[in-house]
Amino acid sequence: MTREKVHHIIYLCALLLLAGSIPVSNFGMSIGGLLLCANWVAEWNWKEKWQRLKEQRTVFFLSSFFFIFLFGLINTENWNSALDNILSKLPLLYAPLVIASSSKLNGKEIRLVLTVFILVTLGSTLISIIYMITHPIQDIRDISLFISHIRFSFCVIIAIIFAIQFTLRVKSYSHIIKILYALIAGWLIFYLFISQTFTGIILLFAVTFTYLLFMLITGERTRIRNIMLVSIFTGIIVFIGHLFIITYNYYHVDLPEQLPTHTASGNPYTHNFKSIIENGSYTELYLCEKELRESWPERSNIPYDSVRPTLIRYLNSKGLFKDREGVYALNTKDIHNIEHKIANLAYTQVIGVKKALYPTFFSLSLYKQTKEITHSSILQRFELWQTSIKIIQNNLLTGIGIGDHKEAIDQQLTKDHSPLRKNMGAHNQFLTLLLMGGLLPLLAFIIMLFIPFFIHKNARNLNYLFFFIIIFCSFFTEDTLETQAGMTFYAFFNAFLLFCFNFKKMTEEPADFQLIHNKSKNHKLNIEPNNH
Repeated sequence: MTREKVHHIIYLCALLLLAGSIPVSNFGMSIGGLLLCANWVAEWNWKEKWQRLKEQRTVFFLSSFFFIFLFGLINTENWNSALDNILSKLPLLYAPLVIASSSKLNGKEIRLVLTVFILVTLGSTLISIIYMITHPIQDIRDISLFISHIRFSFCVIIAIIFAIQFTLRVKSYSHIIKILYALIAGWLIFYLFISQTFTGIILLFAVTFTYLLFMLITGERTRIRNIMLVSIFTGIIVFIGHLFIITYNYYHVDLPEQLPTHTASGNPYTHNFKSIIENGSYTELYLCEKELRESWPERSNIPYDSVRPTLIRYLNSKGLFKDREGVYALNTKDIHNIEHKIANLAYTQVIGVKKALYPTFFSLSLYKQTKEITHSSILQRFELWQTSIKIIQNNLLTGIGIGDHKEAIDQQLTKDHSPLRKNMGAHNQFLTLLLMGGLLPLLAFIIMLFIPFFIHKNARNLNYLFFFIIIFCSFFTEDTLETQAGMTFYAFFNAFLLFCFNFKKMTEEPADFQLIHNKSKNHKLNIEPNNH
């Protein structure tokens, strides 16, 4: 085996380690990046690397992405935090440089990298479900055990996209293999709804809608294609209608002409029409506090005062009166749910739109009544955005420093007497850049994001477009590039899809696995023409 082939195998192993670590391990991402860079330096074929880089103009723009963040050092005072932040951005520098200047992967190797990513993502979802079944879960986000549930949803969507392509487009796969990939794609879609990652669900619909538009514009209009498009569009319309009905039923209250004044035991009801509406009813209608306090200890050892709000909301969600008869009507599972602070029967659904929407509806209603924001991630983001904008207004041109932006947000939150916890960041990548370095880095950042579409052919295929939709949309609600998982996800797939991925190779080359170093008989440099 030649030295060149050895380095190619190490390069492939580094890509496999990186791809397999993104959904589950920050440590694995770090080791994968170190191995990738160390092997790249050890190859020492700088003339070939430079020739490859000259053929890939986009790589110089993408690598300069890293230097945008250096603007944040101008005003920083917290140098320890600043240097940590800068070092975390290194994947932006090394991923495009190394991947663009390394030898090309063949179709089998491309499939292998993507397969490892799909299988690790699949394994992580199975572990999450097992954890959910075996542990009491108060916040569904807790089932994402390895990385942020939102970042993990990005991984799930990418895995779905390629699992479907392996099912439909890889010619050399047997029917059994294709069925397995189809089942994986179906399970991953199912998991998105189980995990209630609303961001991931919306992005999945955005990707699907983009594909439909692409098919309508460019696809051959056959009868089967038309049936598929009509079916999918109908499904989307039905889903939107379903959302409307759920929302209407949640907020619409249908009261009888005359409300009962006393319980079956003769105790008076109170009817609070200023209480929060949930599940189509005021939560404090048909309420007899005396009977709840007396009857609850007969069903549970948990003190009544510690479960009172949960008990009232749970009885309301089941359509039961908040009295002795209502408590007696609860079954053992209901009592268990209340004891574990599950306040709505809809929250116990394994899958369903209600499970995803009802917590948000309740948080918005609670905010309207009490201005409480700690129960809603959406409202918390609005608070953080408003806080960030207050700081930016006085530091628009140069920002406040890459090591100081979170501290500045914390100080402003304290000044505004906000209930939010500290060190949360802006939860918006564009605002974060304005905070770090001001207007110039933000403009450069946006240019760098879109420039591949103008100068690189691979950026104009569907797979890159799907990836771009996911990552670009995430920048509006997340500090995607401020976490190792988000940073590595972007840097790796951006470079992989632009400089390494080849759809024709992936779908048409035979499935028997070999490690083949793509070079000519004369060992001349082999650059793919479609990546120029």
